Amino acid sequence: MHQKRTKKIEDKLIPPLAYYLMKFINSSLRLKVEGWEEPAKMLEDKQSLIFSSWHGKSWIPAYFLRDLGIYALTSLSRDGSYMTEILENLGWNTVRGSSSRGGSRSLLSLYKKLKRGESTALTPDGPTGPIYKVKPGIVFLQQRAGSLLVPMGTDAVWKKNFNSWDNYLLPLPFSRASLVFGRAFAFDPELDMQSKQQILKRKMFKVNKRAAEILES
Repeated sequence: MHQKRTKKIEDKLIPPLAYYLMKFINSSLRLKVEGWEEPAKMLEDKQSLIFSSWHGKSWIPAYFLRDLGIYALTSLSRDGSYMTEILENLGWNTVRGSSSRGGSRSLLSLYKKLKRGESTALTPDGPTGPIYKVKPGIVFLQQRAGSLLVPMGTDAVWKKNFNSWDNYLLPLPFSRASLVFGRAFAFDPELDMQSKQQILKRKMFKVNKRAAEILES
């Protein structure tokens, strides 16, 4: 009984606390953004986009892309419920599911939305890793829906990297930070799945390297 009550309290408190923490930290950052003009114009023109961010580097993109009605995939776990509430408070739309539970159903739901001209943001190595390994889901969606992929990279000078599978990056308040959008692209349909996964992985490393370089200058 005590455990149930504790869970209920946590379920009520954690999402709003995390939401306000995200708002506070992100609004305090001295953020340098590069490459946003192209995807911003595409969103205006109703071009369907798939934004791609490593799972451990999603804190800044999640806030930057707020209030655009972009779809995010959130897991069916308790943490996924928290994330759903936080993202919806930030003006995101959400689809529940994961690669292990409800995966094919959630991908189909996203596919239908992308075909209608909606956009989504995915973590190609999520929800459980291994870190920086591109899984087939994001490639499959791009191929089937004909959307364009936009790699995102981010970094911060003052930050905490958690001891988690994704080495989660939490920027500290008032830090200098960077967010880089790569050029939108589509895979050559003639390539095999492994080649496409490697291409996206290289592009992801490139934008994250660029995000680190911005902060060195």
